[in-house]
Amino acid sequence: MLPEEFYRLSEQILIDSIKYPTVLGEAYEDIVNYYAEVLRKHGMETSIIRVPDEYLKKTLPPDYHPERPRYILLARIGSGDKILQFNGHYDVVFPGEGWSVTEPFKPVVKDRKIYGRGSTDMKGGIAAFLAAMIYAAEKLSDLGIVVEAAIVPDEEIGGLTGTGYLVRELKSRPTWVVIAEPSGEKILWHGHKGAVWAEVIVKGRQTHGSVPFLGVNAFEKMVYVAKHIIENYTPTLKRKKSKYNYDLPGGEYPTITLGGKLTSPGSINIVPGRVSFSIDRRLIVEEKASDAMEELRKAVEEASRVANADTEIRFVQMMDPAFTDPEQDIVKATVEAAKKVLGYEPRKTVCIGGLDMRYYTEVGVQAVSYGPGDPNVPHKVDEYMPVESLHRFVDIYVELIKTLNEKYGSK
Repeated sequence: MLPEEFYRLSEQILIDSIKYPTVLGEAYEDIVNYYAEVLRKHGMETSIIRVPDEYLKKTLPPDYHPERPRYILLARIGSGDKILQFNGHYDVVFPGEGWSVTEPFKPVVKDRKIYGRGSTDMKGGIAAFLAAMIYAAEKLSDLGIVVEAAIVPDEEIGGLTGTGYLVRELKSRPTWVVIAEPSGEKILWHGHKGAVWAEVIVKGRQTHGSVPFLGVNAFEKMVYVAKHIIENYTPTLKRKKSKYNYDLPGGEYPTITLGGKLTSPGSINIVPGRVSFSIDRRLIVEEKASDAMEELRKAVEEASRVANADTEIRFVQMMDPAFTDPEQDIVKATVEAAKKVLGYEPRKTVCIGGLDMRYYTEVGVQAVSYGPGDPNVPHKVDEYMPVESLHRFVDIYVELIKTLNEKYGSK
């Protein structure tokens, strides 16, 4: 148990940070300045990096507001050759309708829960590791490792202008990374699935609905293309099975979802000349996005040939899986720290969704994701952070700092 003041500090940081409506570039500078002010009050040096405007324009589509500045906050304590970095994103998703406990950006504490948008995903994780770092700065005089905070934007839209910029452009290469995403106490993520998103465009010949025999119905062709993929490609994914544990049963297999997005620029009284459907292909950690793209290209080509359809596949987004071997130092040390606090070991799994972890693992940095909150709460209305979970992770992060310092710190 730490002195009560550090738990209260974590609560206050979280409550204050929820007040900033950090959606798609809004209030980004304000919240970064807030975090910096808190850290400076406790004697910690910080640096604020503004992501270049040209990079934003090149990277972000118009609906993500590239004209709004993005900021990364870095803070460090300790010294030595080894660096433990805590990573957290301060951007949040749109609040949505139907909040009943409070308004999204007006935090309240009720029944030992802190309510507000971003309380769990993931301003709670940031509050926990900042409180832990402040404790370490004030109470651990023999710190022989560097402990770094990296507070970033835009994880909710892919992370290219946040962690992606930090790792790929600024060449951040810590020894170990803990991303404070809300896994909850019982689960530690040492990887996450990858994804390939594609659009299959089916072309026909448009004509008036009264004379369909003069046209080629792209929708009908699309049905046969999709049917062939479902019947012939989808079953092949069951032949691949990951050897690692995933969040949910079935997660150990690759998956494919067709038709999440459908487009047809027409009306009822025409024979459609162009339609499209989406493909969402999720990858287990043993796969590569480039291989999945080639599989999909071949599957669409075969289906098009069988259906006698004129098609085009356009890849929208690709994301390789992230993976840190469970035998790596950061996994073992985080499990050890958690056990000291909780009395049991968290279950090591691969996250079914996607995280910023991939930016680190793609350059060989050991990374895990382990943070406070219920993983079923993010993005929902009436989002909340249990106070006890917040406190436990302050303890866990402090123990992790101590564990790595004892094992690897410069003497």
